[in-house]
Parts: sequence; C-alpha cells; structure tokens
Amino acid sequence: MLSLVPAAVGVALMLTLAAGAYAASRTDGLDYRTAVLAAAVAVAVGGAAVTAVSVAPAGEPAAADGSEPRVTTTPAPGTATPTAIPTPTDTPRSPSTASTVVSVAAGDRLTYRTASGAKRTVRLAGVDAPGVEGASPRQFDGVLTGSRGRACLADQGRRSVRALRGRLLDETVTVRVVDERGTPTAVVTHDSRSINRHLVARGYVRATDGRYDDAERAARSATLGVWSCTLVEPDRPIRADASTGLRIAAVHPNPPGDDAAALNEEYVVIENTGRTTVDLSNWWLTVGDTVVLLDGPALHPGTNLVVHVGTGRDTDGHLYLGATRPLLGNAHGTLKLSDGDSNRSVRLTY
Repeated sequence: MLSLVPAAVGVALMLTLAAGAYAASRTDGLDYRTAVLAAAVAVAVGGAAVTAVSVAPAGEPAAADGSEPRVTTTPAPGTATPTAIPTPTDTPRSPSTASTVVSVAAGDRLTYRTASGAKRTVRLAGVDAPGVEGASPRQFDGVLTGSRGRACLADQGRRSVRALRGRLLDETVTVRVVDERGTPTAVVTHDSRSINRHLVARGYVRATDGRYDDAERAARSATLGVWSCTLVEPDRPIRADASTGLRIAAVHPNPPGDDAAALNEEYVVIENTGRTTVDLSNWWLTVGDTVVLLDGPALHPGTNLVVHVGTGRDTDGHLYLGATRPLLGNAHGTLKLSDGDSNRSVRLTY
C-alpha cells in the first residue's frame, strides 16, 4: 500500500506544473494546444515520480538514517527454489570398489573382476616394473648399463610378476582408479596396505612420481630387487687368494644421476674370507688402466672394506681413493687386486 506522503508529493508536483503551463499560455500568448501539451507532460512526470518512490512493505519501516529500506524477495507459492549447478571440481573421484584379482600380466599390471562380474585391467599408478624380457637400464637410473644390466632387469621383471601373483591372485582387493585415460591406472589395496607402495619398497618396481620416493630411497639403500642390478656380483663365488682369503665381493659402478657428481657412490667391496688378518698397506687396485695404492688398514677375517672412488675421511670399513673423475665403467670393466710384496692377486671382470 502506497504511503500518503509520497502520493501527496506527486499530486502537488502535477498541480504546480499544470498551473505553470496555464500561466504561461496566458502571459506569453501560447495557444491552447500548447497549454494542453504542457499539462499532459506534467501529468506524465508526476505519475512517474509517484511510481519511482521506493516504499517499504507494510510492517517494515524505512531506515532511520534515510537510506533505502531493504527489500526481501520471497518466491511465489509453488515456485521451486533454484539449485546451484556444481562446478567440475565438485565432481567426486572414481569410488573404490572391492574386486577379485583374476590375472597378473606384469609386475605393474593386473586384471580384476568386480562384484557385478565385469573384468577390468589396470596399471598400478605411480610405479613401473621391468618387463620379463628386460628393460632399458637407462629407465632405472643407477642400474648397470649394457647387456649385463638388461639381463639383470629381465630377471627382476620375472621376480616381480611371481611376487604379485603370489600375493594377489584370487585375492579380494580394493581398486581406486585415479586416471581413466588409455589403460586406467589405479591404487590397489590389499589387507589395508597399498600394493603400489609395497612393490616399490621391496624393489620390484621403480617410482615414477613423488608419492613413493621415500620407499624407493629405502629400497635403493638396501639394494633390493631392481636396485640389486646396480651392483656387480660374481655369478658364482670367485676363488679367493689361497694364502690371504681376499676377494672382490661387489662393484657399484653406476651411481644415480651424474657419475662425476657422485664419486663416492662408485665403490668396490673387498672381503676377507680367510682366517687371518690381512695388512692392506701395500695392496694395489687396478681399474682398467688406472692403478691405485690402497694403503689401507688391516682387514680382519669375515669383514669387508668399501673402497670409494671419491674423496672423504677414512673410517673403519671405508677407504677413499681421492679420485677426481669416475673410474668404474658403467657397462663393463676389469678389476684386479694385487699384493705389492708378492705375486698374489684377485681379478673380477664384468
């Protein structure tokens, strides 16, 4: 209902404008039609003024400070309230589903059957396993390059398949698909444990993104699974020097990343398999064309000495040669350990 004050203002405005138009016609000699036109304009302006006045609904007084009163809009009876349309970020991710593993094709690929009977094949997200035919050693940073490294990865690829089959075949697992593009990738959980992380931690696969980096570092440190391919170990025990019992037990020639930036990760492991302590102060290590005096400590029976290529402080069980460049070949090489006081020597070729 209109307030009386705004209505009175509108009527007064109309009367004033009409009177002005009449006076103008009498004083200035305007014709009758001009006066009528002026009165019509006055009526129109006055009506608009009345219409334009904002009023408060009954029972809601205008603001005391003279500001415009608040207008509340109420939907008409029977009108549905509009619903916000969700944005793409509101769309939930693929839900986890309980399924049964029916086959394992590779160390990072399996097929499962859902509760409805449908079969789906997924790759394990965030990991990569070497195939049963091997893989390029360059994909597994730090692995021995060349045919020896490829053969080692092939062996580890077969091991990873056997491990995954033994753990998951015919077992109930939870599958959460994280990427539907191409062959879907998923995180698979068994007995409340992530299979993806488990495989990385055991060295069966490598991590391909940051989520499992900590597990890979631990596996590398323990030279588990594919990371055992970073070490050169004799296929069969090398006969140690009969009089000393010394032998070259392992070689780590290819550290991850830039070899020149990780010289202390290039190393040779010397083992005393004999029954007496051996003084290494006059023993020499030959690596290709490089001959280095060990000038090492006494090596007790049943102990190892790790000989690092780079620079560091010699400690019990660790010796540093102080080289400024890599010495060990990443794909192949020959090492010889010899006694400067006699003709005794031990050789390893890889």
